[in-house]
Amino acid sequence: METPLSDAGLDLLFREARTYNGWLERPVSDETLRRLYDLLRWAPTSANCNPMRVVFLRTKEGKDRLRPALAPGNVDKVMSAPVTAIIAQLLREVACAVSA
Repeated sequence: METPLSDAGLDLLFREARTYNGWLERPVSDETLRRLYDLLRWAPTSANCNPMRVVFLRTKEGKDRLRPALAPGNVDKVMSAPVTAIIAQLLREVACAVSA
C-alpha cells in the first residue's frame, strides 16, 4: 500500500466500528445494495476464485424461510431488518480452483 489509510478511515473501519442491533424502518434501495455488492467483490479471496455469493432478503416470506437456520438470539434482528444479506460460497468452485 503506497498511501496509508488515514486515522479517520482506520477509526471508521476498525477502532470505532460497532455492531448494530436495531434498524430504522426505511427501505434500502437497489442502488445501495448494488454498490455494497460491488464493493464486497473486491475483498481478497483464495486463489482469486471469488466464490462469494450473496442473496439479499427483503420479504417476510424470504426471511421466514431463513428463520430455522438462525440462532435464537438473531431471530428478532433478522426479521426486523429492512434487508438481510446471506453471504455464502460455492464449495464446488473453490475445489476446482484449488485443484487446478
